[in-house]
Amino acid sequence: GAISFDNVSFRYDGASKDAIHKINLHIKNGEHVAFAGPSGGGKTTLASLVARFFDATEGTVKIGGADVKDIDADKLMDTVSFVFQDSRLLKMSIFENVRMGKKDATREEVLQALKNAQCEDIIEKLPNGIDTVIGSKGTYLSGGEAQRVSIARAMLKNAPILILDEATAFADPDNEVKVQAAFAKLSKGKTVIMIAHRLSSVTGVDRIFVLQDGEIRQAGKHEELKDAEGLYAHMWKAYNQSVSWKVGV
Repeated sequence: GAISFDNVSFRYDGASKDAIHKINLHIKNGEHVAFAGPSGGGKTTLASLVARFFDATEGTVKIGGADVKDIDADKLMDTVSFVFQDSRLLKMSIFENVRMGKKDATREEVLQALKNAQCEDIIEKLPNGIDTVIGSKGTYLSGGEAQRVSIARAMLKNAPILILDEATAFADPDNEVKVQAAFAKLSKGKTVIMIAHRLSSVTGVDRIFVLQDGEIRQAGKHEELKDAEGLYAHMWKAYNQSVSWKVGV
């Protein structure tokens, strides 16, 4: 479950500069970390290198001391789960969508994963329960509901490394509470990288890495960073001001 970035750079095809530049960091087995920073700073790109959505242009990304390029593709997919911010389900039943996480899972295992992901209210309202086909006869889920079903899939897969592209942007308040509860259950005992869009969601992680222009500007715990002069403190102040704004005042 340990992850290392050794002098890692990445440049998109046709780009004039690196999206990620000379990154060196080590994430311990079982550690929960967050990548924070301004939009376009490289958070998602850096996390994507772990799952080999892209390969580093320079340097080495390692899991458990092994270069990800040397790990069999199926083994890598068994090792890393990636829950996206905008989760899209396939036009198949809820059962089949979840079982993609573990192809030989039993119906009982799928049901337990859905329960752990706070999906019981979703199943109850569907005409055919977990056998309901998404998109059929006007059956659609909200963004927050689709997110919880995606979390159930990740729970069933039970990979030791979990990458969460913070997923509450598409959730109403009720869904957000349930998504966060599902995240908490899913993250237990795993190495977690959270891509942070709202700083309030990462205040409790072990370490926060603040990225800007593809480089790590700061690293530390929330309490340390918010009280230090620097980019994170500025972002934290701006975040709290945005939360306190009231329409018409």
